[in-house]
Amino acid sequence: MRRGSLIGPLLIIMVGVWFLVSSLRPDLPMLDLAARFWPFLLIGWGFLRTIEILVWAVRGRPLPYAGVSGGEWTLIILICLIGSGLYTVNRYRPWRNLGVITSNRIEIFGHEYDYAVEEQTAPVPKGARVLVENLRGPVRVTGADVEHVRVSGRKTIRAVEGAGAEEAQKQTAVEISVQANRVVVRTNQDRLTGDERISTELEVTVPRTAAVEIRGRNGDVEISDVAGPVEVSSDSASVQLQNIGAQVRLDLGRSNLVRAAGIKGGVEMKASRGRDIELDTIGGEVTINGSYSGDLRFRECARAIRFQSGQTDLRVEGLPGEIRLNLGELSGANLTGPIRFTSSRSRDVRLEQFTHSLELKLDRGDIMLRPSTQPLPRIDARTRVGQIELLLPESAGFVLRAATDRGDLNNDYGPVLKTQFENERHPHAGGAIVGSVGQGPSITLSTGRGAVTVRKDTRAEPRLRRPSAAVEISTGESSTVIEKY
Repeated sequence: MRRGSLIGPLLIIMVGVWFLVSSLRPDLPMLDLAARFWPFLLIGWGFLRTIEILVWAVRGRPLPYAGVSGGEWTLIILICLIGSGLYTVNRYRPWRNLGVITSNRIEIFGHEYDYAVEEQTAPVPKGARVLVENLRGPVRVTGADVEHVRVSGRKTIRAVEGAGAEEAQKQTAVEISVQANRVVVRTNQDRLTGDERISTELEVTVPRTAAVEIRGRNGDVEISDVAGPVEVSSDSASVQLQNIGAQVRLDLGRSNLVRAAGIKGGVEMKASRGRDIELDTIGGEVTINGSYSGDLRFRECARAIRFQSGQTDLRVEGLPGEIRLNLGELSGANLTGPIRFTSSRSRDVRLEQFTHSLELKLDRGDIMLRPSTQPLPRIDARTRVGQIELLLPESAGFVLRAATDRGDLNNDYGPVLKTQFENERHPHAGGAIVGSVGQGPSITLSTGRGAVTVRKDTRAEPRLRRPSAAVEISTGESSTVIEKY
């Protein structure tokens, strides 16, 4: 029968005491102490094991075949490796930032020390640009009826010990300088010579008429009530803008959210990896480039919208209403054309109350169109796999060709429009609805696999027919979908 040992419980107690002291006394260099004195852990372990064996021998109990088990030898080797590594890092510092390790914004080692950023002011010449350089930390800029820039905030320093934090605080004092027609606010984080990590949160008040530029690497940005142009450049930041009186330019590496409302000028934006975008009441053109994985919502944009990514191209000349785009759907109402949308990924499209021409080209996805204006706009909608439904005003005039290679043909206009089947015996094999009603623009609908429906708009909620069954047959180079309606 294997005998229990006190070594395991004692090790757990020692580790718990170490973490407890680290929490209660952040000023103590616990990591440094562990790096220096870890061999005493093995010495104590061996001493206790020797006492245990001697006690068993005195009491006449059977002694273990081996003084140290295989699992204990594994733990000893692990302790030696970790202890030697800590000692090397603590003494020689082979890389600078090991004292504070950061992964995906999560800082593991060190303690946080907070410092207030003393309020500073500086005059701002008329027509000057206010530049805020803050490598790490959020920035909030507010326009007001003042003739100076005012800066305050707080600084958080993560360091292994308090002395290092104090030195980092001195090296990274916030400064305001006036350079001709530019006022520069710098947090000076680039002056840091130690391995501490600094985040500076800034509150900045500027003249309402000033132009504002923000530069950083990591930190959210908020700007409001500024009449001049705004520029933001950051590797990682969420941006919120409110009541901006001129052009907005955003150059972002990664962004979870961009929200802008009440922008009198245009919005030009690019991001390597973006998520959500919300634009509301934009006076100028909107140009967006990059890769986005969330919801894109645009509302009341007076001029053209251009959105382009590797798989999607959207162009709308005006947006009195609203449009929403995500990974699975494009939907919108009250749009001013010409409208153009192409997508190489699977997306459903649902558009209502649009004017002027409409051009849609999808790889996969259902299409529902409901124009409400007269005369009707020219429409060209195509999808490789998906069904198409078109709802038209009863009095509308148009010339129609709606075709499917495989799927049902549904015609609400009766004999006025001719339904042509590829095979009369197999109406599901495809065909086309062709003809004209009065005089009007051309409407072209095309799908490779899916039903095509043309109906009079009775203002009832349209319903797209879904296949009752589908089977996908895949090979190494291609795949085929067989659908039953």
